[in-house]
Amino acid sequence: MPGGQLCRQRLRQAMIRLHTLGRIDLRNGEGKEIDSVLAQPKRLALLAYLALAGPGRFRRRDTVVSMFWPEQDGERARGALRQALRFLRTELGGESLVGRGDEEIGVDAQALTCDARDFESACDAANWSTALDLYQGALLDGLYVADASVELERWLEEERGRLQRRAVQAAWALVEAAERADDRAAAVPLARRAVELSPDDESGARRLMRVLDRRGDRAGALAVYEEFRRRLAAEYGATPAPETEAVIAAIRSRQEKVWESPLRGWPPERDEPPAVPSP
Repeated sequence: MPGGQLCRQRLRQAMIRLHTLGRIDLRNGEGKEIDSVLAQPKRLALLAYLALAGPGRFRRRDTVVSMFWPEQDGERARGALRQALRFLRTELGGESLVGRGDEEIGVDAQALTCDARDFESACDAANWSTALDLYQGALLDGLYVADASVELERWLEEERGRLQRRAVQAAWALVEAAERADDRAAAVPLARRAVELSPDDESGARRLMRVLDRRGDRAGALAVYEEFRRRLAAEYGATPAPETEAVIAAIRSRQEKVWESPLRGWPPERDEPPAVPSP
């Protein structure tokens, strides 16, 4: 292959982009969907599984075989894996998949990028704004692999939960940064995003109530409480925890608006009432 053509092929490979968060998409360097891979759920899931191992990390072939072809015997399953890898190399470029020895396979991070992997890198670097921009929804949402193993389903469920928790962490870190900068207007949508990402987290609902209260939006805080209370009753037949009732009772009983108080950071982040100074 002539040198110029080889360079163009490598450049095209380096720009392949796999989207797995909120929407599933795979595009080449020209922005064109790679439909041949997107149309095959098992091979797409295999690509994502390899990509999410992380840069420079590999998956063992025996683990991959047991997860993706659990019903086949060893030799036939390994043959199915070889066929799937050959297909992916053909569609994505020969350098997209790499091996380490005979028993480990992975994705070349220089040939294929993945939003979930970038999201994790941003979280590791505490680059919370970038991380939250990248997190557009659940991992591989809507992907169905017909004959998936229990191990594959468990891996996907655990990864979805882990990445969601990291997105919630990113949102609350940005809330805290906004409040330290006394930018309460910016804190509110970020706190709402955190609660949307983890709607069953009652402590998150309390935090949103306090953020709205500090913004001077008592009505908003009450609305958050009522919505949470109704959903808790409808879905779980439960009532809010005493800590939540204490927070909303304090907001209801307060006469002055919080933003008019000279005390910054009121009310405190903790659920319990502040200590009263000695006279």
